[in-house]
Amino acid sequence: MERRQEGMAKINDATNSFFNYTSGRWLYNEHLRLSERRLYFNINELCRLAAKSVGLPRTDIVLVTKIAEGGSYRIFEATFRDGLKVIARLPYPCTIPRKYGVASEVATMEFLRIHGIPIPKILDWSSSASNQLGSEYIIMERVSGRELADTWHTMTFKERMAVVEKIVDVERLLFGIQFPASGSLFFKESLDPDVKSVDMPEYNSLKDVGRFCIGPSTEYLWWYQKRNELAANRGPWKSSEEVLKAVGEREILWLRRFGEKRYPREPFYREFYGRQKVDPQVQIHHLLDYLKVAPHLVPKAEQLNVPTIRHPDLSPSNILISDSGDITGIIDWQHTTVLPIFLQAKIPKHFQNYGDDDSENFRRPELAEDFANMTSSHKEVEMERYRRRQVHYFYLGYTSDLNKAHFHAMGKYNLVLRNQLYDTAGRPWEGDNTSLQAQLIKTMAQWSEIASPEDNPPVRYSPVEVEECLDRDAKQNSVDEQMQQVRDFIGINIDGLVLNKEFKSARERARLIKNELAEGADTEEERREFDELWPFQDHEEID
Repeated sequence: MERRQEGMAKINDATNSFFNYTSGRWLYNEHLRLSERRLYFNINELCRLAAKSVGLPRTDIVLVTKIAEGGSYRIFEATFRDGLKVIARLPYPCTIPRKYGVASEVATMEFLRIHGIPIPKILDWSSSASNQLGSEYIIMERVSGRELADTWHTMTFKERMAVVEKIVDVERLLFGIQFPASGSLFFKESLDPDVKSVDMPEYNSLKDVGRFCIGPSTEYLWWYQKRNELAANRGPWKSSEEVLKAVGEREILWLRRFGEKRYPREPFYREFYGRQKVDPQVQIHHLLDYLKVAPHLVPKAEQLNVPTIRHPDLSPSNILISDSGDITGIIDWQHTTVLPIFLQAKIPKHFQNYGDDDSENFRRPELAEDFANMTSSHKEVEMERYRRRQVHYFYLGYTSDLNKAHFHAMGKYNLVLRNQLYDTAGRPWEGDNTSLQAQLIKTMAQWSEIASPEDNPPVRYSPVEVEECLDRDAKQNSVDEQMQQVRDFIGINIDGLVLNKEFKSARERARLIKNELAEGADTEEERREFDELWPFQDHEEID
């Protein structure tokens, strides 16, 4: 997110930054990304709502600024004459799910605040764009503190260790909350009458909990690419088996209704399918195999099936801390879902260091013995490695002490196999008929790690099928790694986004790497094909 953009908006100017994304540039298909994020709304009404939320007149607002733009929201700050500040979050037109996304995020934040999680107080909200503002919105208090991301890389050893302990302690509170089902949190009155829900039981000490219920999942993939139109089981789910089956059934419904033969979304996969369009019926067959396996993925131990809530993106940019290092607020609870703990148990991606031998073997991090004699550039690399090892080590260490339920679930190797298959089955089909079958094959190879001795594998593949699929899967994974290396070299994320100040240099790096890779073509025909398939340029989007 780009920081703070000062200045009052020109209300009727369609090019105004208040209505448009200005925090970065896209290397390709930029016109589409900007259009998706363009939101015209009534600025005067936003000021009125912000003032009303704190009981002050609109004339007391002295400044409104756009302070950030994330993946789903544009965020504004209103400053009042007495120094009070409030935050307003407006979702982009492309943000999904509509209506239930805002409703669930607000309910989740309020529910967790009742349970002692440091979260900003909601002052006003609307999950409908049919209002004077012209947009859904959330208005909340401005909590003190700054993003952990601002100091994360410059903290001392002890400061970082203390913050990780506090993060794990917040997770301890989250893991300790009991839920009657899996799904997403809502206020009872915010769901339509025909939508299934399971009421939250009232606790003796927390009477307000009775206002809440578990409703359908607001996780992104349940609403992506017309999945909102499917008669799918979005939850709430009363059992782990229901959760596991639901994603496979959803994808089958989508493929049968919308699936058409297509080329893979990753253009360099095409050669693995004979440069022919890929048939969705093949993926349906793999998903039917997954549904046969799904009941066996449910852990036998009941404590591994407990519905558990986690923050969907517990990153340093979503954690606010005070100057003394206390957590003052955790933000961005969009898409939060309650799931069985065996599907939730993992180190947050911003704190894990998998792939490093020391981290995976839980060795105490130490700087290299020759650190003092390294060049400044090598010291920088070594310090980053040391920091990543520290965070991984401390997160696991504090979790083993403070959040034993999570640590116990993470320690089960066979849960990784279950999670990988569940995650792969739930991915939208984009012309890849290999990844799910490959994960099924790998699961069958480790069947004794998952199932009871008396359970026979419900699906089998011939040696030829296994060899061909795993070979194709390895090639696809190699392409994925190479494409990520290219993105890293160019300096863009998965969508081609780059900071404004880096755009010109990123575009030049993209030109250089394209020319360099094109030199590997043996014929003029291969060179033309490479130029046509190069993904980091404007192209038609099938999805």
